[in-house]
Amino acid sequence: MNQVTKNPQWRDAERFAERHARTVLAFVDVRVAVDAQPGADGALDLVGHDFSGRVEHQRNPVERAEIENLRAAAGSTVATFYSRSGFTKVAVLYAEEHRVALFGYTDSGFASPVNQCAADLVLKAQAESARQVRAATEIVSRHATATRLEAERREREALADALRAEGEARDAAERQRITKARNETLLGRTVVLLLQMQVRPDALRETVQHLVHSTIVSAVAVNAAQMSLSERPHAVALVRSLFDDAAAAIEVVTPAAAHDTTNYWASKQAIERGLDALDAADGLGSVGHVGPDEVSSRLRAAERCWRAVVDELERRIPAPRLAGVPEPRRARHLTTT
Repeated sequence: MNQVTKNPQWRDAERFAERHARTVLAFVDVRVAVDAQPGADGALDLVGHDFSGRVEHQRNPVERAEIENLRAAAGSTVATFYSRSGFTKVAVLYAEEHRVALFGYTDSGFASPVNQCAADLVLKAQAESARQVRAATEIVSRHATATRLEAERREREALADALRAEGEARDAAERQRITKARNETLLGRTVVLLLQMQVRPDALRETVQHLVHSTIVSAVAVNAAQMSLSERPHAVALVRSLFDDAAAAIEVVTPAAAHDTTNYWASKQAIERGLDALDAADGLGSVGHVGPDEVSSRLRAAERCWRAVVDELERRIPAPRLAGVPEPRRARHLTTT
């Protein structure tokens, strides 16, 4: 039917066939042809990438000649014919032989395949639609799963960051508390040593000599593995007390102008590392029981720090020369007259 003689009902039939081809036959690019030549018998009413169709809205069944015209116009594309009044038997036989799908439709909006080719086309469309739906569903499901996993990952990272920040804040607060306690202890021991020096001028030298010749730290480090759980706190406290006395002595023997020197800061760092080792040996900040091997390792580290501190104290305040020990003879050319 040419474009000039088509009535509005025929136009509605074309639009219905277009919707049917799109939704039922899964040819989603099918459209009503608008460039058909008027009066051309082979003109197509529906066109698509792989689809060619004719729509007849007449009262008589479609003849074989019209099927032949559609087959010739369709070429290698899928040929489909929609008829309101059905098809002749000869037309159906020809369509089945040449793979032309025939569909009958009603004015109320129903369509049904007339031949096996049309039924196969519907089944193929249903299978393709099911495959496309499954593929789309899988894509959506994978996307949703990936989105959920990404959200869970971000939530875990945020929780880990929050826990890390909380732990860092807790460690900083604990470190601040320890530093404050050590500074208070250092101030107290320094004041006590200064008061002793007011009473006894040799109090500083005696304190340094006592620290230098003390073997307590070495003895505790050597016997750490054999100490019982009840003996360990007392031994660690005794070593800590010696470190506190050494820190006070370092403060007294170092004038304020020398607080920026390398030796002073090296001694301070050695004392801090030694006290940290003692805290670890005492189980500070640890969960559960601290094993003997760990305690022994920490106390050996504290002993190394102790040796560095007492060496600096001995360098600052050397041991007094013993009375009655003769001095070495000097060469005559070095003797002043």
